[in-house]
Amino acid sequence: MKIDTSTIEGYADMTPEQKLAALESFEVAEPDYSGYVAKAVFDKTASELSKIKKDNLAKLSEDERAKQELADTLQTLQEENAKLKRDFAISKYKAQYLAMGYDEALATETAQAWADGNADKVIANHAAHLVAHDKQVKAGMLGDMPTPPAGSGTKTITADEIMAIKDDEKRQQMIAEHLNLFPNY
Repeated sequence: MKIDTSTIEGYADMTPEQKLAALESFEVAEPDYSGYVAKAVFDKTASELSKIKKDNLAKLSEDERAKQELADTLQTLQEENAKLKRDFAISKYKAQYLAMGYDEALATETAQAWADGNADKVIANHAAHLVAHDKQVKAGMLGDMPTPPAGSGTKTITADEIMAIKDDEKRQQMIAEHLNLFPNY
């Protein structure tokens, strides 16, 4: 601790011998340590505090680890739940599509698209189903048609058959003979 020489009267004007004598006779007031803690007590308390802090950090880490494990488990359960809900929806929709006459592959694909919210795919698959269904109905109707009686001698011709004739003259002649097949002509 430095001595404040401004508190010594006339110190600046003194000779070095006088300054030495003044400093030797200078009494420093005993500091008041009543509000302070002894170093040994402080060191012991700081050591104990450090140990408690380490213990709390370890416990906090355990709590954080437990919270993270809980969050991970919750996320896994939520993902599994979402998958099960999707699988259930696909199964339900597939059964409905099969009941409407879809073939199995198209029913599965359409049910998955429905569960995923892919409306474009659902509509495209429905259109494909309708085309297949129409073909199936036409084939069934053709199979149920009675065989025309033999020997009638006349053959019914369609507009498509007439248009398929490659010879222009013959095609024109057939169109003229069957104008009823060409209402817009």
